[in-house]
Amino acid sequence: MEDRKGQIIQVATDFIKKYGYDSFSYKDLSEAVGITKATLHHHFAKKEDLGIAVLQVIQGQLEYLKEKTFEIEDSKERLTFMFECMKGTVQEKDICPISSMQAEFNVIPDSLRGKISEISTFEVDLLTQILEVGKKDGSFHFEGDAKNTALIMMTSYKGAIMYSRSVESTILDTVLEGIITSVVK
Repeated sequence: MEDRKGQIIQVATDFIKKYGYDSFSYKDLSEAVGITKATLHHHFAKKEDLGIAVLQVIQGQLEYLKEKTFEIEDSKERLTFMFECMKGTVQEKDICPISSMQAEFNVIPDSLRGKISEISTFEVDLLTQILEVGKKDGSFHFEGDAKNTALIMMTSYKGAIMYSRSVESTILDTVLEGIITSVVK
């Protein structure tokens, strides 16, 4: 049963990346997974429950990313690793599932809004910590405080993902390189 739940969560995550949370139905999901809608409702009574499960998996992945990121000693390698891992979760023409749900923030249920806010804060706080450590050890140079720089970097990265859906596919690599080199001393 756990394997089926995981499969449902994975397919739902893929749908969110491709179409957005609000743009797929339980009918679409049940057909993609190869189960009945009744079976889908057995695992996740409401789409909101499924959305929370997807976000809990993403949150766990981010916590694991943080753990692995801070195992790296070199600040530049730490920053590069974080963005490369985040990039690796998005296939060509997909969108970050967090960004997808951020774009639908005003139409998703309150429980999902709360979780998206929590995850968004976690992402920015992780990047802020990486920048603070790098500035302290002399690896990074940037004006202003680390949180503002993290916000600029994160929104540039997320925007590049959006743009890469409609323009040349190298834009994400170009922006990531710019993000890294903008702070490296």
